[in-house]
This record gives sequence, C-alpha cells and structure tokens, in this order.
Amino acid sequence: MPDVSDQEDFEAVFARHRLSLRHFLLGVLKDDSLVQDALQSTFIKLLEKGGTVENHAAIKGWLFRVGYNEAMQVRRKQATATKHLEKFAWQFDFVGRQTNDPDAEILKIELQLQVSEALQQLSPEQFEVVEKRIYQGLKFREIAEELDVPLGTVLARMHSSLKKLKSVLDHLQIDD
Repeated sequence: MPDVSDQEDFEAVFARHRLSLRHFLLGVLKDDSLVQDALQSTFIKLLEKGGTVENHAAIKGWLFRVGYNEAMQVRRKQATATKHLEKFAWQFDFVGRQTNDPDAEILKIELQLQVSEALQQLSPEQFEVVEKRIYQGLKFREIAEELDVPLGTVLARMHSSLKKLKSVLDHLQIDD
C-alpha cells in the first residue's frame, strides 16, 4: 500500500502515470501549455491529498478523474480570459485601421489617447500582463513563467485589468 505523501512513492506514481495522464489531457485540451497547467495541478492535488491509497489502479483512476476536472477548470479560465480579451480587442482593431477620412483620423487619435490614458490607470503589475498579452502576443502560461508567478495570478491580473479598462472606456461611442 503506497503512501503518496512519501517522496519516493510520489516520485514512483509520478513516473508511472505522468505520460499517460499527459496524453489523456492533451486529447482533452489540445494545447500543450494548458496540458502542463492541468498536469501540474493534478499532481499538486495528489501531494496535498497525501495519505494512503489502496492500490495503483485506484491511484490511476483518481489521477485521471482529478486531471479531467483540472483540465475543465483550465479550459474555463482560458475561455473567460479570451472572452474578455475579445471584448476589449475591438478598440485596438479600430485604432489600427487605415482611412483617408480626416474625421475618422481625428477620432482614431482621440481613441489612442483615451486608451493610453486608461492603460496608465492600471497598476504596474496589471499593465505588465496586458502589455505582454496584447502587445507581445504571449500566452498566459508564458507570461506566468516570464513573471515567475502562478497562472491564476496572471489570469486574475488580466481580468481585473480588462474590468478596469472597460469601466474607463465604456463611455466611448465609435461609429464605423
């Protein structure tokens, strides 16, 4: 009866099930960086669980069930962040359009100034995440690694940034 709170037994469970669980999660998520998040969360939960497990089949079933739940949570977080990003992206799309209409150009310049002012209202941590995601095009996982913070922290910063930017920019009415 392995005790998964024991380092040796945990490493053995990890070595035995990591690849099959990773393959399973890749089938569910279809994105390697998201798979890494779900895989890591699953094994962290195993460490937190500790205690004894009756047999290796029980461990495998538990890992796959928890892994699937973690994959769904990662997918929900990604979908929420993407939804907010898409809502905000229309303003950047408008700013990037070329036109020969002088009125549209003035409106474009005004919008750029308003977006710039709104971005200045973000905390340095929020601005850093927005800059890396929107301007540099990094994935949230890449941002988390670069900033050496948990993925959840990056997602929370992005969410609060978009919420703040939305409240500042909500009053804009742009007609195409």
